[in-house]
Amino acid sequence: MRFLCEILTDEQIQAIGENYALGATKTSEVIFWQIDIQGKVRTGKIMQYNPDTGRRLKHESGAIDWVHNKLKKIGTLPEDFNLQQCFFGEHLLKLYPEKTVAIVESEKSAIIASAIVSDSVWLSTGQLNGLSIEKAKVLKGRNVILLPDLSGYDKWCIKADEIKLFVECEIKVSTILEDIVTEAQRSKGLDIADYKIVELKNKKK
Repeated sequence: MRFLCEILTDEQIQAIGENYALGATKTSEVIFWQIDIQGKVRTGKIMQYNPDTGRRLKHESGAIDWVHNKLKKIGTLPEDFNLQQCFFGEHLLKLYPEKTVAIVESEKSAIIASAIVSDSVWLSTGQLNGLSIEKAKVLKGRNVILLPDLSGYDKWCIKADEIKLFVECEIKVSTILEDIVTEAQRSKGLDIADYKIVELKNKKK
């Protein structure tokens, strides 16, 4: 939230918190809850960010933890609990049935983009390989735009063709980043939020 205050208004930040039900741990890590289209919580992805740069902090044990893993450790969930992930933000599909669906890789990108382009429902796959036919079943009947990171464009084009065969939806892969990218930026695998953050910071200044 401290980082978002550098680029967004209080109203935008409040809308993000309410729409995506963001949570936090006692050690200031963000909890991105995975809530499915029926309103059921599947798990929560736990990550920590630098409050000044907004970039993810990586530790020796890795940068990501999960709520279901913590619940297993304290015996609240059985060891054989079988996680079935869904899109981050999936619960918003039911709230906004007429809106175009925009899908990005990272949760941070989804929430920032949602504040800037509010006429779309922004979802996140959580990772490059997080886009699947099984997850995409909730997109039936929707108009869908995929906005992969620069490193994932070709892979998501293939995945989009696969989804079309099994899910009745209009789906296309945006070339917005491919059209403006430099080779240096491509090597960093930047995403749509990286561009908007720079733009918004300059605008605030």
